[in-house]
Amino acid sequence: MSDEIGSVMMDVEEVLVMPEIPIRPNHSIPTVAAIILLLGAAMVGFAAYGSFMSDELFTEADETQLAKQFTESEANVTQEDLAQYDDHFSNSTYGNWSGIILLLSTGSLLAGGVLLLRGNRRGIHCGALGALLLISVNLWAGSASNEAATHLPEIASLTFATMYYIYACCGFFCLTSAVIPMLFSSGRAALPQTSTNLVSFTQPISEEE
Repeated sequence: MSDEIGSVMMDVEEVLVMPEIPIRPNHSIPTVAAIILLLGAAMVGFAAYGSFMSDELFTEADETQLAKQFTESEANVTQEDLAQYDDHFSNSTYGNWSGIILLLSTGSLLAGGVLLLRGNRRGIHCGALGALLLISVNLWAGSASNEAATHLPEIASLTFATMYYIYACCGFFCLTSAVIPMLFSSGRAALPQTSTNLVSFTQPISEEE
C-alpha cells in the first residue's frame, strides 16, 4: 500500500526527513567577548598593582580633597576621620588578601580572553572564573568598607561602599560577556568542542625463522 504525493510515489514505511541546515559560525561573537575580557584584565591588573604597591587607600592629598568635598556637602568629615577609615580598611582581612584575589582574577580574565581569541571554548570557563573572583572581592570590599566606616556619617559610608558595588557590577558585565558566545548558536559554532581521540598504535611482531 502506498500513497502518492504529487508525482512522487512513497511507501508507507518511509518517513520524510528534513535536511539539516548547517549553522554558520560567527567568529565576531567570541572575538568581542575576548576583547571585553582583555580590557577587564587590564583594569583589574592595574587595581592589583596598586594594591601591592601601596599600603594605604588614600594619600594625604586625597584625604584633604575628600574632607573638603564632604564638608561642602554638609557632612562633618575631617581628614583625621578619613585617615582612621583608611587605616582600618587597609589593615583588615580584606586589605591583606585583596591584592592576591585581584591578581588571580586578572590571570583568569587574561587567559579567558586569549583562549577565546584562539577559538578555544575553555576561554569561557576561565573568563567566567575571573569575573566571579572580581564580583566576590568587590562585594567583600563593600562589606569591609562598611565596617571601617562606622565612625563616619552615613553619606560618607554609603559613598565608599557604593564605589565597590559599582566595581562588582563591572564583574557582572565581564561574566555576561564571557558566556555570550554560548547564548547564540552561531557563537557556539565558532567555538567547536575539543575532542580527545584515542589512537592505538599496533606494532607488528616479526618472527625470526
